[in-house]
Amino acid sequence: MALLITDECINCGACLPECPNEAIFETRSGAEEKGLHVGDGQGVGDTVYVIAHDRCTECVGHFDEPQCAAVCPVDNCCISDPAYPEGTDVLLERAKTLNPDKVIDPAKVWSGVRN
Repeated sequence: MALLITDECINCGACLPECPNEAIFETRSGAEEKGLHVGDGQGVGDTVYVIAHDRCTECVGHFDEPQCAAVCPVDNCCISDPAYPEGTDVLLERAKTLNPDKVIDPAKVWSGVRN
């Protein structure tokens, strides 16, 4: 499943450079201007960072945990989005598609991935 950033976001920007898929945007409108999808009700009013679901792989294939959540200073700010349940196979395929020049390691999967 894709991740989402909750309204608890303090807009510190720590997550932005950590995403290996460039799925995080400062504003909902910034993601939508690039034709990307953000979940209903997320980032309304452009007040918190958002994650574009069509680019999020939950860092599967890249790291053992989602990097946005790992660097976020706010507990439970970057969480799994129940509206987008995706398994390891889907996330790995997306990682390969988004990053054709990077090595994608199928062993890099965190325990929160829904299978």
